[in-house]
Amino acid sequence: MSEFTPTQGKYLSFIQAYIDGFGYPPAESEIAKAMKVSPPSVNQMMKTLEKKGCIRRKPQTARSIEILLSPILIPKWRKRITTTQRVWMRSTPTKLNEAGSNAAVYRFKITLKETQPPIWRQIETKDVELKKLHDLIQTSIGWTNSHLHCFSIGDKRYTDPRLIDDAFDDLNETSYAGVRVSDLVSQYGAQLQLDYEYDYGDGWQHEVRLEDVTETQPRVRYPRCTDGDRACPPEDVGGVWGFVEFVEAITNPDHEQHEELLEWSGPFQPAEFSPSKATQQMKKGLPEW
Repeated sequence: MSEFTPTQGKYLSFIQAYIDGFGYPPAESEIAKAMKVSPPSVNQMMKTLEKKGCIRRKPQTARSIEILLSPILIPKWRKRITTTQRVWMRSTPTKLNEAGSNAAVYRFKITLKETQPPIWRQIETKDVELKKLHDLIQTSIGWTNSHLHCFSIGDKRYTDPRLIDDAFDDLNETSYAGVRVSDLVSQYGAQLQLDYEYDYGDGWQHEVRLEDVTETQPRVRYPRCTDGDRACPPEDVGGVWGFVEFVEAITNPDHEQHEELLEWSGPFQPAEFSPSKATQQMKKGLPEW
């Protein structure tokens, strides 16, 4: 994905909103007026955005700006937009139709931190609420939704409203009800990265990084797991360090705890992982507890 600065994002926001509202691109003079800068400054910005692969223009052709990024990556323009013909104002953010052929598809890479070799998954999903993203993370990795969880972005912590308890007031957690992936992309941009914690006792920390935003492909059903590596640790194994000890024992028949752990967890192959099986679990969803 092309990366852009907040200032460049503001230009892209105006251009995208103008195109959405009027059906054709703005003139550079209109961009200059909206940005409150000089026309030469706009021209220089257009050259920069072209070099970054964010837009393209036809040489010597007015109103030829074409944005090359998915609209979902571009911040929403909240101010009034004018042309010499009429005035248009966005009243509500435009959302892509999930059922349509141009619905946005978000590709995430989920990495279980501090695991070596790393345990990770790559998943694709249409726009969903964080509640559903939690579901997809759990089922793609292989967790069982048996413990508390939360998402973090900076100093904000989001969790299931049913899990918010007075006993955890010091965690400053807020409900993720109604918070969608598209909302976070609009707020934080294409470099969106979340921390996801599961099981506050074992402390499984995950990096959830947005890799790309594309459009739906014909005959492809979402969500799906497209790649990944290694098996999910058993629940309640004691976090990363407990898992290291578990693998040492479960893979060594001569280890003094081998039989005990084999009886506790059943057969375990650390390197085993199937994207197709993970996709099946993602479509099936979490068990109801």
